[in-house]
Amino acid sequence: MDWGTSNVRVMRLAVGGRVLEERADPRGAGELTSDAFAGVLEEVAGDWLAEAPVLICGMAGAKGRWLEAPYAPCPASLTDLAAALVRPDPKREVFIVPGVAEMGPGGLSDVMRGEETQMMGLMDAGVDGWAIAPGTHSKWVRLEIGRIAAFRTFATGELYAAVQEGTILTGGGTDTRPDDAAFRRGVERGLAEPALSAALFSVRVGFLAGRLTPETAPDYLSGLLIGAEIAAQADEARGQALALIGAAALTRRYARAMEIAGLGHADIHDAAEVTARGLWRIWEART
Repeated sequence: MDWGTSNVRVMRLAVGGRVLEERADPRGAGELTSDAFAGVLEEVAGDWLAEAPVLICGMAGAKGRWLEAPYAPCPASLTDLAAALVRPDPKREVFIVPGVAEMGPGGLSDVMRGEETQMMGLMDAGVDGWAIAPGTHSKWVRLEIGRIAAFRTFATGELYAAVQEGTILTGGGTDTRPDDAAFRRGVERGLAEPALSAALFSVRVGFLAGRLTPETAPDYLSGLLIGAEIAAQADEARGQALALIGAAALTRRYARAMEIAGLGHADIHDAAEVTARGLWRIWEART
């Protein structure tokens, strides 16, 4: 199971993590109290529960949810995650995968929950280098010798939504008319401008100068924020193997922005596929 904040995906897996059958439900972890998870599991997959154990990644293990699965320290390997599984119901073979935490001089410095399973699936596919999982909170993860060696989180998707919906900068436009030229201009500005708040105001200036409209501004803003994210990681990622995981439209945007930044080609991986493979490998490491 991949139990996200807003929905849950349940998969019946064969050897190697091949998905035999899957189901989805809108009852994500974000809306459930700790005593509600078992009932949702029963409703969504009750007829499968007698067949095999259940392994869950994602937000079911967050604090205040089904049962907190404490973060494993980074660097983290497959066996580290398998050794830290928690069991919310001793009467059932149900286990939750821990997240992974980065610790700095001042203590906790970064966290992931759910992406660690994707990383295990990627490494099973032979990926060694940088893995990027774009989204509300984009992750840049360095994979080395079968371990999550380091990672960094960018609130790019959340910032995009906040600027788009809560400011006057974009003029209230929507993403209904993709504009590749505006996206490229945004990427180039994000790559070149070290002060993100100054770069954001270029959206407003673009309107005044006639370079942007309410229809093209969202693509410019998207490119600007993605470009700024890539600029922050470019020195470390340059010359390394790059892998992207996530929704098809978003990973394509990141792949194009990486090429504009001179980072070269990034392989795109299906998020559902690597999650299933990662779950299987974590379970296999436990047994």
